[in-house]
Amino acid sequence: MNTRYSGLPKNPQEQDSSRFGWFKRHNFAYFTIFITLVDISVFIYELAKAGSYHNGNPFQTQPYFNPMLGPSSYIQISLGSRYLPCMTSIPDYTDNVNQLWPCPNSTTYETNVCSLEELCSFGGFKQVDSATGQPLPDQWWRMITPMFLHAGFIHIIFNLLLQMTLAYNIERVIGPIRYGTIYLASGVAGFVLGSNFSPVDVSSTGASGALLGVMAVNILLLITTKSTAHFGGVKGKQIPVRNFKVILIVSIVELVIIFFLGLLPGLDNFAHIGGFAMGLLLGLALIDDPFFVYDKGYYNKIYTERTSRKEKLKNWGSHLKTSRHSTKFFIWLFVRVAALVTAILYFYFLIHNFQKKGSESSDSCRWCKYINCLPVNGWCDYGNVQTQGTSSSASDSSSGSSSDSSSGSSGSSGITIALVGLTQAFFSYYRDLIIA
Repeated sequence: MNTRYSGLPKNPQEQDSSRFGWFKRHNFAYFTIFITLVDISVFIYELAKAGSYHNGNPFQTQPYFNPMLGPSSYIQISLGSRYLPCMTSIPDYTDNVNQLWPCPNSTTYETNVCSLEELCSFGGFKQVDSATGQPLPDQWWRMITPMFLHAGFIHIIFNLLLQMTLAYNIERVIGPIRYGTIYLASGVAGFVLGSNFSPVDVSSTGASGALLGVMAVNILLLITTKSTAHFGGVKGKQIPVRNFKVILIVSIVELVIIFFLGLLPGLDNFAHIGGFAMGLLLGLALIDDPFFVYDKGYYNKIYTERTSRKEKLKNWGSHLKTSRHSTKFFIWLFVRVAALVTAILYFYFLIHNFQKKGSESSDSCRWCKYINCLPVNGWCDYGNVQTQGTSSSASDSSSGSSSDSSSGSSGSSGITIALVGLTQAFFSYYRDLIIA
């Protein structure tokens, strides 16, 4: 028969909110603060770069206006956005010696007079075609760098709002190592998926994939703890069960809305879905055991604040013998291992597919494009290239920016991204309102 330590609260609502599961809550979200400073620093550099090109004006106004209030998509490409022509060869397009590309400082279509290497920057390409002697696009690391770039003020403000609220609190619960692993892996996973299935002529930037991974962890914590403790501060309080249910529903509705808006022009839904999937998988593998693995009372608190250090040391590890249901524990252990293996296979197969097929990676799943667009008004054709052998200039569509997202030449992308940001802000405020 299972037993429980004396002094444990009978009511889980009496838990010490400075603890979460078996782990003590961290007082400071080190990784979140660090990555936020990195995002801000990189964005300042983007603006400075744009200003140096355009007589001190950091905002793109020509050949079209950037609705995100930031630098041009050409500058984002030159700084490391996910842009397929810089990453892999596209037959009759990247190898067309007569093809002219935008320069990082281009403001009109007439100034599209650069080579692809000049647009992609970073010293050009290292690989060379042995048959023609032409350089081959090989900047694979663009699956990583875009998560630190942002398309403009609107984009970075909304991302940092979520990062410094929900993400900040989640890191304090699971710690910087587990949080950092999930954040970075989710960000990369989104761009890896997009590199395989997005239209080749769309540039993508932003931390939304990483943040969708964090939102996946939020859902897992709500379900596996049946608690909202990770929303509170070090001295926060547990909220009534009825509000917990509201918070869970609100968080799920928020995700549904974000995924739906991701089907509209201007967003990279591959980054959203890939990031969420990786956050879900690594969350299952790394977060604490769920409440149903243990007897009621154990999960919420092991010791009271009055428990002496001597008693803690004396009883160290004994909860594993007295409170854990072996069958449920091993089932959950199997789920952990399966999730971790799936996460590894996710990266392996998608990276292998891209390495093998390059710009034709989407042939492996022709219907996958429909998770990124609605088949109306030619939305699913946006960013597709029309190869030709004659001398030409890469059109604006070949560098249409994508802020986790695909901000193209129209203001619709800015409106779409703003809607996603407002959705995140509204639900974040609503959660705080319920908890207060």
